[in-house]
Amino acid sequence: MQPLLRDSLLSKRFSQRSLLLANAAGVLPQLHELVRLERATPTGNARSELYQAQQQRILTRLLLLSTTIASVAAELDCEGERADQVASYLTEHANRREQRLTVLSIAVGAASGIATTVVEGRAGQYAFGIGGGLATAVLGVLTLTSNPTVQFTHPRNLLADIWQENQQSTAYPPSVWYVLTEPAFSNQGQSSLAHNARRRWQHYGQLERPDSRKGRAQLALLFGDGGHYDADALHLRADMLNELQASVRLINQDLRGLLQELTPPGQ
Repeated sequence: MQPLLRDSLLSKRFSQRSLLLANAAGVLPQLHELVRLERATPTGNARSELYQAQQQRILTRLLLLSTTIASVAAELDCEGERADQVASYLTEHANRREQRLTVLSIAVGAASGIATTVVEGRAGQYAFGIGGGLATAVLGVLTLTSNPTVQFTHPRNLLADIWQENQQSTAYPPSVWYVLTEPAFSNQGQSSLAHNARRRWQHYGQLERPDSRKGRAQLALLFGDGGHYDADALHLRADMLNELQASVRLINQDLRGLLQELTPPGQ
């Protein structure tokens, strides 16, 4: 994207936010020419073919931006769903294992109880009682520590550039990346959407402290090429992707505003 220079011709016709989005779409020169042609034609007269052709070129580029936004949002949605599906599989697997261990624990407890009443002699009764208790305890511990993992890879990581706050992105198209990293597109206009997303991940309990061992491992997992995920980590990844998807889809509001401003005065 090119630096946005102040242009009085455009600033009188379009809002600053619309001009920023036009810059993201690469249509600022076309907008300038459109306004020039607009001023050259008296209000209410039929627009010239040159004007209409210029307007069509702008609309075509904005349609391309709209398609790009939809494509990125769809990819984020797909990645989020993929993570959620694998997390659901792990959760179901853990629940089945826990159920089997619980049933086995009950069976061992019942068997050892029966054995202590059937077997003659205190030594045998003690052996069955203690053995059954230990087996039940071991099964209980196994039930509590059941946390299966799965190898989950994402060579094209849509979270990585957001976390690293790169100047340029290899995962996002330039137009979308410009909107995500330009502070003027955020509500306060102080920091970018990408920076705000990273800050929320850090300050709302979604990520461990990066200076801890667990935090470093988590960062390498989420923002690298993948690794062994448990269900909780997969749900976290899905939530982060869904949050980014919402930010990308909100670009359509600014696009709608620009399209409305493209309607010439008097029409």
